[in-house]
Order: sequence, then structure tokens, then C-alpha cells
Amino acid sequence: MTTNFFTENADLVEVFDRVVPWTRVVRAVEGASANVHETVSTWREVLELAGRYMGTEIAPRGPRIDEIGVIRDDGQVRMNEPMTESLKGLAALGLASPSIPPDFGGAGLPFTVSMMLAEMLARADLATQVQHGIGWNSPAALIVRFGSDAQKARYLPRLAKGEIMGAVAMTEPQAGSDVGRLTMTATPQDDGHWILRGRKQFISAGQGEMCIVLARIPGSSGLDGLGLFIADREGDNYLIERAEHKFTIRGSPTCALVFEGTRATALGKPGDGWKQIVTFMNESRLGVGIQGIGVAQAAYDKAMEYTAQRVQMGKPIREHPMIADMLLEMRTIVSGARALAYEAAALQDLVMFSNDQRAARDVREITPLVKWYGAEGAVRVCRLALQVYGGYGVIDEYDVGRYMRDSLITPIYEGTSQIQSLMAVKDLMKWTLQRPATIVRSGPSRLLASASFDGRIGSDFRAARGHVLGALRLLLARLVRRKGLGALRGRELSEEDLGPILLHAERITEALAHTHVARVLGERAKLVPERRALAERAARTARLVAERNRRAIALDDGSVLEQIAEWRKELTQNKHP
Repeated sequence: MTTNFFTENADLVEVFDRVVPWTRVVRAVEGASANVHETVSTWREVLELAGRYMGTEIAPRGPRIDEIGVIRDDGQVRMNEPMTESLKGLAALGLASPSIPPDFGGAGLPFTVSMMLAEMLARADLATQVQHGIGWNSPAALIVRFGSDAQKARYLPRLAKGEIMGAVAMTEPQAGSDVGRLTMTATPQDDGHWILRGRKQFISAGQGEMCIVLARIPGSSGLDGLGLFIADREGDNYLIERAEHKFTIRGSPTCALVFEGTRATALGKPGDGWKQIVTFMNESRLGVGIQGIGVAQAAYDKAMEYTAQRVQMGKPIREHPMIADMLLEMRTIVSGARALAYEAAALQDLVMFSNDQRAARDVREITPLVKWYGAEGAVRVCRLALQVYGGYGVIDEYDVGRYMRDSLITPIYEGTSQIQSLMAVKDLMKWTLQRPATIVRSGPSRLLASASFDGRIGSDFRAARGHVLGALRLLLARLVRRKGLGALRGRELSEEDLGPILLHAERITEALAHTHVARVLGERAKLVPERRALAERAARTARLVAERNRRAIALDDGSVLEQIAEWRKELTQNKHP
């Protein structure tokens, strides 16, 4: 049984010790004169301490947290006792919100280290990690970034100690991913406060003592004129309408909140809410990808343990070729997702602390891929774990069923996998249309274009990259046939113009994600030669996925867009009989 989720995870330790560019991160976070060795050693000690607590205390509580679920008692919503104990223990270790600056009682950890904590906590119990990440880290990050001195003094020390819990309330019943349809209003008052009116839905950790709310200021529309506001729940300033009944992350309260005459203070400049929330969303999406890694690691560990012990036909089932192939696929997904995620996390630290513009461009490219691959990979790994357990996998006594259920939230919240695909491909097409010549070379992705490997890794990586480019050429050729050469000359294109491209966004994203995973594992094999076989497997998979998806795009018969046009015609006819 694993008792330390850091030191006993060889892959995570290797990423920490040999892959993350700590010199750049430390100097960005702590300044050019910082002692890199001492700083990194301190961060490593934090991870070792946390890994032991998560492995020995939090993980054993996971099944009970899931079994009890959310407590709904006479209209009150709260976390169950095992989860509360786990969070109290983290707070006692100084890990309630460890990224808060030391001046306010936090540890001032960089994003990369915070995400390693998040991965280990998600592995122990995803519901607890959601409460920790959304209830403490998310509101703290926004207040650190945009809060006034008074707001920082009021909230940050209490969040750092775990004395209060908060939430970030964006989603509304009629406005999920379409944030421009948000209707909650914020009206200014003469005393400097604002009054909030409206409803929020699907708010993780919504049972807490305070909430950061995205609302619309008077006279605004679309994404313009949104603002962030801090509201305390004290005295029924806002109400918990209900906690949803879910089959996934059962112990984490997901709440519907009602704001009717709620007093609040502005967080930053009213009207800048969308720009402010985008910074939170980018980090949250990386965080969800890393949640997926944690759950996948837990499922993979259980599968490895079970297949070594379960004997069929005279040998452990892991020695049967198909089972062995499944285990290797799981390992490749987990390691690849981890390598890509911590590349992105380190880039995010460089952006946050040193405003590195190249890092900003690169992290913008790979953030949706981390979220997509980490989430979809978690579902795949948990599904394979369930399969190797056979009938035992669906029995609650075993943990893999819980991992399967919990993994299913990761492709949904903080932007579905399809939203991530649209983000990734819209950016890719924007860069491609600005520099159309790149599609005859190595493509618009600087990271992919500059990567080079020898041997089997190199040939498969180049083939995967070539299939991605081939798919882009196909889509651009169709665009030119429909819209003329002006489409390649910077002309603004509508959603309808881009329809054939957006139809295949997830195929492009899947190919891109696998190709980037091959890249990062290939780079890692240069540093750690014993990882070459893993990189070769990832590169081979990338080649197969990219080729399959290019062929699917080439064989598109237009029926999907024809069906959309037919539905649109029916709607028009119904409106004007």
C-alpha cells in the first residue's frame, strides 16, 4: 500500500527532480538573487510532507466521503465529517491555500508546486481536492491578484488558515459556456457597496462563508461591463437554494445560489470582470487537467496491484498480452498527461511572475490540450481499470468504480472537452491564417515546429506532425473553395465561415494533444534515456491518432452541416408559417 503520494510516485518525483526548469521558475518567483537549490529543496519537503498526509490520512477516507456525500440538514448544506477532517489536517499543515503570499499567512508556493499538491490530493480523493482548490485556492488567487488592501487583509489570512471557505460563482442557468448571456446584475450604492440580484448554478464549494460573483453592471451587454464582486454569506446575505444530487464527486457540495439584495464589494475595477476571470479560467483548466492525472494515477495503481495478484489460467493476469497492453496504455496516458501539464504549469509561473511573452504564447497553446488530454485520458484510464477488474470493478468494495464516476466530471466542468477543442482550434486557425505559409513547413505551432528527435521517436513524431498539417491543409482548402483566397488574407471570418473547420475541432485537438505528448515525452527521454520506450509508444500512438483523424476529415461527406442547415430552415419556417 502506498503511504506517500510523492516519494512513492517515481514518475512525479522524476518530473520534479529532472524535468521542471526550476532555475527559471525560482528566479521568476523569488527574484534573480534567490538560492535555487535551497528554494527547490524547501518545496520538495513540502511535497513530501503533503504526500505522506494524503497517502495515509486522506486516501483512506475517500470511500467514506463518497458514501456519505453532501450533508443536507434542515435546509443547511455542509461537507461531511471525513472530508472536514481531511481539510482540517491540510490547514494544520499550512496547506489550506499555500499560494497565498507569506505576508498574509500563506507559503507563497508557485503554481507548479501547488499543482503537484493538487494532483496528489485528487489521487487521494477528487471531491476533497475540489473543495480545497475551489473553496480556498481559487478565491484567494483572485483576491491576491485584484483585491484592494482592505480586501486582502480581510480575507487572505483567514483563507490561508482555513478558517473560512469561499467559492467563485460564474455559471447561470441560461448561460453556461455562453458567458455573454449572463444576467445577474450589480447595482452601485452611495456607500460604495453594490447590490447583487440573480441566480447562480453548479457552484462548487458553494456552501462556504463567502463568494466571488461575476455580475453585470448597469447598461452593459455581452462580455463588456461584467464585474467581479465579493459577497459574504453572513446573515443570509445570499442563500443556498439547494445542493445538487450527483453521481460524481459526491462529497463536494455543488450549489445553486440565490442573490436578492445581496450586499457586495467590487473586486478590482467594475467592467473588467471578463478579463479578470479569464486568468482564473486558464489556471482552472490546467487544474482540471491535473485533477484528471490524479484520478488516473489512482486507477492505474489499483489496476497494477490487482493484475499482479489476480491469477487466471496459471499466471497473473498482467502477463496476458491484452491486459499488459492495457496497462502500458494507462501508464503512457498518465505519464504523458503529467509531462504536458507540468510543462504548462512552469510556463504559467513564468507568465505570472515575469510576464514572459513567449511563455504566454506557448501556455495559451497547450492549456486547452492539457485540459482535454488530462480529462479524456482520465476517463480512458479509469475505464481500462474497471475492465481489468472485471465483475469486481462494479462492486463498491473496490475503489475503481468511484474513480470511474469521479473521472466523468473532468471533461465537463471548467469548459467541456468540446469547448477546449474550439478554443484550441480557433487559436490555431487564427495563427495559421495570419501566417498561411506555415502550413507548407512545420506548422503554426512553435513548440511542435522546433521539436526534433532521432530514431523511431523522430520518425513517428514527424509523421504525426505531418498528419496534423495535412488535416489543416484539407480544411483550409475547403475554406478557400467556399470563401475564395480572401480567407487567407486576414479577412474576418464568421462562425458560419468556419463551420467545416469547427466541425472537426475535436479531431484536430485530439491529434494535437497526442503529438504534444509525444513531444514532451521525447524531450524527457533525452534527459532520462530509460524513458525512451515510453516516448516511442507515445509517438507511435500520436502517429496513429493523427493519421486516423486526418482520414476522417478527408472523408467528411458534409452531412452534418447539411443537417444543421435543414434544422435552421425548419426553425425559420416555424417562426414564419
